[in-house]
Amino acid sequence: MKQLLSNKMSMLLLTTLGALLLLGACSDEPKEEEAKEEKKEMLAYVRDFDLPNKSLIIDEVEWIEESDTDRIKELGLDTEKDLATGFMIYDESQKAESLKLAEDAEFYLVNQDDTAKPKQVEEKEFVSYLAVVKGPYDITLEDGVVVKVSEKYTP
Repeated sequence: MKQLLSNKMSMLLLTTLGALLLLGACSDEPKEEEAKEEKKEMLAYVRDFDLPNKSLIIDEVEWIEESDTDRIKELGLDTEKDLATGFMIYDESQKAESLKLAEDAEFYLVNQDDTAKPKQVEEKEFVSYLAVVKGPYDITLEDGVVVKVSEKYTP
């Protein structure tokens, strides 16, 4: 009788644990991986600022330095001619893309007094500056939305 009772208790315990595991797996709470925002960095020229839609029209480009020997070979570039300044901005597609701006997007311009410390500006100042300087800009996206635009220093 004790053996039968012990077996029933073991089965009940196993069934309860199994049910708890199953319910835990069905939780609506986001998993840690799902909760993280997808972050992407890119270099681009900003062709336009679409004020009504609060978006940037960009053309993604690639920064190539003399140390990028594999990429230089792949593109058939001449280091002395194509990278005379030590770098080149390569635009493979020249394709425009529209990216939505976050309401709290941050804008940074090269600080002429200290190029190592970009200066943060308001959206309005950035739009005025953009009328003259199209880039390149480092653009940070989170979940496909622009959260930061920072002018890239070019020597």
